[in-house]
Formats: sequence, structure tokens, C-alpha cells
Amino acid sequence: MKLLAIDDFITRLHDLIRDLGIEADVLLLGTSRSGQIIEGLKMAHMPRQAVFLGFPHPNEPLGELIMESIVQEAAIRQSPKNQADWYLVPVWDVDGARINQSWWSHTISIARMIDHWYRPAPSQQVEWTFPLHDQDIRFDHPLPETEAVRRLLDLARPELLVSLHNGVFPGAYALMSPHGSRLAPKIREVFRTHGLNPLRNRPIPYVETLAEGVFGLPYAHLEIDYLRRLNQPDWPIDYDNGGASFDYVDASCLSLVMELPLFEWIEGTMPVFPGSRSDLIARQIAWWESLEQDLTNAFADPDLLQSDHPLLSSPRYFYRRRQSDLATIKHRLADAATHDDPPEKTDLQSYMATLLTVSTQYSQLLRGGGPDMPMARCSRLELDTLANAHLRTVKARTVISTGRDIIRLLLDDI
Repeated sequence: MKLLAIDDFITRLHDLIRDLGIEADVLLLGTSRSGQIIEGLKMAHMPRQAVFLGFPHPNEPLGELIMESIVQEAAIRQSPKNQADWYLVPVWDVDGARINQSWWSHTISIARMIDHWYRPAPSQQVEWTFPLHDQDIRFDHPLPETEAVRRLLDLARPELLVSLHNGVFPGAYALMSPHGSRLAPKIREVFRTHGLNPLRNRPIPYVETLAEGVFGLPYAHLEIDYLRRLNQPDWPIDYDNGGASFDYVDASCLSLVMELPLFEWIEGTMPVFPGSRSDLIARQIAWWESLEQDLTNAFADPDLLQSDHPLLSSPRYFYRRRQSDLATIKHRLADAATHDDPPEKTDLQSYMATLLTVSTQYSQLLRGGGPDMPMARCSRLELDTLANAHLRTVKARTVISTGRDIIRLLLDDI
């Protein structure tokens, strides 16, 4: 699979809107921290007030394909008798997406992804800096990109909010607001219909399971409560960002976060790990401990610790949260760590996800001016070897048709 560079993607959407004869206005929602335009598209005469957010995270490009299917759906549903508007934000984190685009505008691979990956700390993510006040935790300095979409949400007052994310490893899932739970079994069936296996285990420890592959939204207050329960007396609660778009909108709005995978398992293959589930968990925790120690050593350099290089925000975030993150990971893996049976695919996928996180933090550290750590090459090589043997990219038409059918399901049920 190969996706479009950002400028090509925007041009493609404009051409598609013109070719389909859709009535649409281009909006200037705001500008990014680097001065890039944040563009919106307003489509009048639609059946429901809706907002669709592309690139809420800069390293999640599958929204390009789904945004095209939303435009195609608009061509079907636009009618003079309708009184509502759709608002599309094709590239919300435009600065970050431009940093990442070199890994998806060529043939996508794990190695290329690691080498060009960029994802900032939550306090620098456009999706996670909406105003928030929860007991002693207050966040009231949204990023310019967040403020732009906040103004849009105030204007649109949507009945439906869809945020187009994606995962990397096999397992499709969605996160949705509680009053949409009746749709959860239908969304699960959409995944299955298009050959995507729904994610079995909760992707976030504090969300509710609504159906296989469909979970509750990770509201900010749920994460904060979860961290409070895990908190040790001598540890501060590590929460320094704000809320998300689904925290901000009115509770009556049906919100959905779509998380389709970039990769799927190659049929008939199964990574072999010489040991038990508990052995694999121990190795997984060892990777986290190695990253923690390497970050501690790297950020002992005061110049690096204070650097404003954007690539360092995430490694520095992991460094500052190293104690609570390790406690969270051990808590999440505690049950599997007691089993001596052979690892299952879900265990191996979790292990590969750890390798990706570790590898991308090392990559951002190095490209941001930090030291080249020996373990960086080890984690990258191990993950790349596993991925080349057992994973392939999901077909673009699968992403498009799955996204389209979920959007249709949501629109028809509001």
C-alpha cells in the first residue's frame, strides 16, 4: 500500500468534490504552529449535522482513504430538501502529518515507518489539548490547531462526530459514546464482512467493552481516575494534557473513533517464540525497562532535556512518565504473566506493539539530536524481521469499504 503526500491528498479531495458535483465551500479554520493553513470543507444540504476529523494524530494516514469515501457518500446524500451541514477537516495536524508523510507516500513498511515516525507527546497533540478541569487537574491552553477545531465544533454543534484514526497491527476496532452502544454488534459485523478481525482485547485498560472490537470512548476523566487508582503515594499523577474532541462536544453528540489496522496477518503464519506466555511478558517488560534506562541516561544531558525540538517531545514524555508507565504496563500484563502455556497471537501482537513503541521513541530521540542507543538497532531489527515474515498491509479497498459502511451505519441510525 502507498498513500498520498499531504498536498496531493488535498488536491485529490478537491478534484473529487468537483468531479462529483458536490456543493462545497472551502473554509480557513485557522493556522498551525508553523503557519500552515488548516482547511475545512463545508457541505450544505446534508441530512445530519456532522463533523469528520482527518489526521487527529499525525502518524495515522488511513483517514485519507476514508475521507474520500465520506466525500463520495456526500454526493449521494446531498439534497436541497436537507437543512444540515457536514464539515470535513481533511488534515487536522498538518505540521505533524507533513513530517510523517515520507513513510506512507512510498510503499509502506515497518522499517520505513520507524525511520520517519513522528508522534508528539499528548500535551502537543491536537486531539488531546481541549480545555479540561477534573478536580485538581486543569488544562486551559489549547494548541492553535485544537482551538481551530474547537471553534468549528461550537459553530457546527454536530449530531455526529467521527475522528479518523488507525492502528498499526491486526485487529480492527472502534471507540464510541455510550448512547451509541446499540450499534456495537453491527459495527463488529461490518469488520467481519470486510475480512477484518475485530480486536478481542480492550486496547485501553479503562474503557468498556460494548462488543468484540467495539469499546467505550477513553474520556479524559476515565484515564485520570485510572491513574489515581494506580498512583503510589510518592508519585504525582502523570496527566499534563487536556481532553479530546469527544470530551468537548455535547453529550448528545454521537462520537466515534475509527481504528482500522494498517497491517494484517499473513495467513498460515504464526511467529514462534521459544518459551511460554510468561517468558514473552518478561521480555516485553525488559524492553520497557531498557527504554526507561536509556531515556534516563539520554536526558541526563540538560541541553537535551530542555531542547524544543519537536521530535523530542514524545521521548521526553516517556522519560518523565517512566515510573507510572511501567506500573501501568505491569498491571495490564499481570494476568498473562502467570501463564506457562505457549503464547497466543494476541500476546505476540502485544509484544510487537511494544517493539514499535520502543523503536519509534529511539528513532525520534536520535533524529531530535539525542544519542544513538545500541538497543535501538536491536528493537528495530527484531520488529522488522517479525513484520516481514508475518504481516502484510491491508488492501486499500478494504479500508475504504469498511469505513464507508460504518459511516453509513452511523448516519442512518442518528
